[in-house]
Amino acid sequence: MNTTLLVENNQELESFYSLNLQTWVGTTIIPKKEAKFCSKVFEDGSQIDLIITKARIGLEKSAEAVFEMIQKSGRNIPLIVVGKSTLTDESVIHLQSGLDIKTLIQAAGKALNVTAQNMAQLQIPEYFAIPINYFLSLKRSVTDVYEEDIDQAGSYIKKMDEFHDFEPSLIKTYIQKGVASLYVKKHDRLYFVTNVTQELVAKIEMSELNDDEQLSAAEMGQKLLTAKLTRIGITEETTKLANKQLKMMSHTAKKYPKMGKLLGRLMRNQAGYLFKHSQILTYVCSNLMDNIDWGNEEQKKKISFIAFFHDILLENDEQAQIHTEKQLKESGLDAASIELVNSHAQKAAELLVKYPGAPMGADAIIRQHHGIPHGIGFATTYGGNLSPMIIVFILAEELTDNIIRSGKELKMKKILLSMRKKYPTQRFQKIIDIMETISI
Repeated sequence: MNTTLLVENNQELESFYSLNLQTWVGTTIIPKKEAKFCSKVFEDGSQIDLIITKARIGLEKSAEAVFEMIQKSGRNIPLIVVGKSTLTDESVIHLQSGLDIKTLIQAAGKALNVTAQNMAQLQIPEYFAIPINYFLSLKRSVTDVYEEDIDQAGSYIKKMDEFHDFEPSLIKTYIQKGVASLYVKKHDRLYFVTNVTQELVAKIEMSELNDDEQLSAAEMGQKLLTAKLTRIGITEETTKLANKQLKMMSHTAKKYPKMGKLLGRLMRNQAGYLFKHSQILTYVCSNLMDNIDWGNEEQKKKISFIAFFHDILLENDEQAQIHTEKQLKESGLDAASIELVNSHAQKAAELLVKYPGAPMGADAIIRQHHGIPHGIGFATTYGGNLSPMIIVFILAEELTDNIIRSGKELKMKKILLSMRKKYPTQRFQKIIDIMETISI
């Protein structure tokens, strides 16, 4: 078993790293809040196979401090630095985002000489131990949870049913009794870990994260919200999470004066289509409201709300990339997915009728965002009864889809010319005129 020294002062981030590194790479974690607390680990000769640290923690230049300790110790220990630092040594691996799990695990695995094949060959017990402290982040488990029977070794008793709320005092009682771990079945472990990861990240204040990490956190939060809305609907819990996610997405849209910079950062973060679509759509809609004659702050908030929630019930990128009846028929999706894609506008609208403080009329626009009044299916032509806001949204969504599909080869003039041919009526053309003012 290898050992990783983790220098991280945020409790949720420490738990995030520990859980994922233990699960995916099989490393034991030694956590320290700051670099200055690491000297004893070096002095007592503790095994250290990898060190992961923030570039800075408060006023401390953590990466430089840790690197100096490695040099003084004379030990050859790989160092992963999250964030910007001045270190240029070839032994140092820089990560822009610590929340990019795939990149983090690949970097840690390479540094520890742990391959995917190594992990696949590990013998996983039928009941996989989860340290008890991770349950403090949960109100319910997405899988059944078991406790080891103290009277019969190797026997496990189910203590929690999947998706059933449990009292917070239950976990504290376990801790007081000295229970170190609860268990999930091995085939459920990755699903459970993914959910706990999302819950941990949802609790982190955005001020604790750099720009790249904020995008990763927003994408995880969006996936978590979709799962919760599907299971429990609009509640105080989901409303609080949704408001935080909506605020993050609107804040990001304001942060970038040019869309190209936002798109570049999303691509660098390897964000999925569903998240990129919502984030860029928020940017496009916000800019249109700034330049349209009837636009104001109230309308900007409304269309940002719509951009965030219109596809919130879709489960994956494959579903989100379908925008026409033809694409749906050719998608190869199973029957349940086809039904969801076909009716997601109606279902989202019905859900948001119950949302406290939702902008007036937002549910109607979400229902009609594919041009169908009742929200089932996709329009092939558009009648003259569409409201100006719906026209803006239909065009903004199509522009967003084209932007994402273009990637690095973005040619805005070509995209808008194609849209002019597709939407020849004056009401649509007027909005396309405004789209030409969006700064790339």
